[in-house]
Amino acid sequence: MKYSETAPARVVPGMPNSYKPMQRLAQSHRAFDEAFLQQLLADHPELLPVSEIRDDIGRVVLIGREIHVSSGYIDNLYLSTEGCPVLVETKLFRNPEARREVLSQTLDYVKDLVAKDYEWFAEQWKKQKHKSSEGQTCLLDALNTVAGDLIEEEFIIDRVHRFLARGEVVALIVGDGIQSRLKELVDHVCKDTPHLRYSLGLVEIACYEDPSTEGNELLVVPRVRQHIEPVERASVRIDLAEQLEGKITVSPSVALPESTKSSKSRVTMTEEDFLSSVEANAGKKTRDQLHSFYQDLLESFDLYPDFKSSSLMIKVQPPSDEFNGVSVLGLEKRGAIYNTAFFNMFEFWGVPKEVVARLASNYWGDLNAIDDRFSLKGKDPNTEIIAFDQQIVGKLAEIKKCTGKMLASVHEALQQAGDKART
Repeated sequence: MKYSETAPARVVPGMPNSYKPMQRLAQSHRAFDEAFLQQLLADHPELLPVSEIRDDIGRVVLIGREIHVSSGYIDNLYLSTEGCPVLVETKLFRNPEARREVLSQTLDYVKDLVAKDYEWFAEQWKKQKHKSSEGQTCLLDALNTVAGDLIEEEFIIDRVHRFLARGEVVALIVGDGIQSRLKELVDHVCKDTPHLRYSLGLVEIACYEDPSTEGNELLVVPRVRQHIEPVERASVRIDLAEQLEGKITVSPSVALPESTKSSKSRVTMTEEDFLSSVEANAGKKTRDQLHSFYQDLLESFDLYPDFKSSSLMIKVQPPSDEFNGVSVLGLEKRGAIYNTAFFNMFEFWGVPKEVVARLASNYWGDLNAIDDRFSLKGKDPNTEIIAFDQQIVGKLAEIKKCTGKMLASVHEALQQAGDKART
């Protein structure tokens, strides 16, 4: 069915004649082709409406463009911070046949992907170094940067393999002006993939030019036009002996795997698990000193503990539930301490990027001045994990004071950002 839409416009409230509509790029526009869409989505993965398809997979990191698999080349391939593969096929839908072909090709790519593993994704990422990957030496670095939190290698490897084992891939077909009855095509084309629980979305990217602005700035509006929920499709034939016909009733039932129940949760541990591990690795004295230190931090400042599979992250409370907390210190279960590199999450809270960079630099510099084993760049693969030894214990009061100073600066920056937004 044909649909119509109202174009975005600039208006001045209270001025009825201020309406200035934006002009949508025509499908025949010379700049609007599949390569344009691919590059746009490679440069700005945030444009992909993955959370509307699945809200449990986090944010996505670009693995690369034109990724080779046995059935062809995937236009854009991503991996989410929760371990879910996301593939994108771009198509300008100027004829009905193209829709059928791209759908069939996309499902072939899904079947190719589920035979891979985390190591394959990491290798593909390394082959296609990105402009935005400065300072990132591996896929895990890229995921951590986007997540703004510590993603441990054992966690992400396990999650990727779980998604692939269940055939849980998010496949997005992205086009310019989509008006397809996709479900009818799915019934026909998906008949040979009953064992896979992929999610399939048809996404339209509409681009608008604003005649009142100069340069190449565009308003980009992604819309999910159709979404196929993950389903399990299979056929079972039951042959009954003549004497049993009419006497037995067969009712279909789909049993979800046990792992589905906890698919949104990370591998975590309790506080007691963490402290027991510290004691086993570093002794009871270290356990007690480390416990006393982080309890003092939590009671003194607006911080909270986040226990992961091998570490405890000390986080700043977010201003509202729509944001994640930001890690400022990490404590490992083997009895160690380090400063974290996830200050970029403050940008999502509304703190300007240049202010976040200054906050991080000052905090890391102050910690390094206390003990030069603290990294000046936060934690990276080459950062030394500092043993929670007597040398550190003697400096805990200084570390606490340094953390409090940083938190005061964060709150001041948030206040200034709020005041600026209200003016």
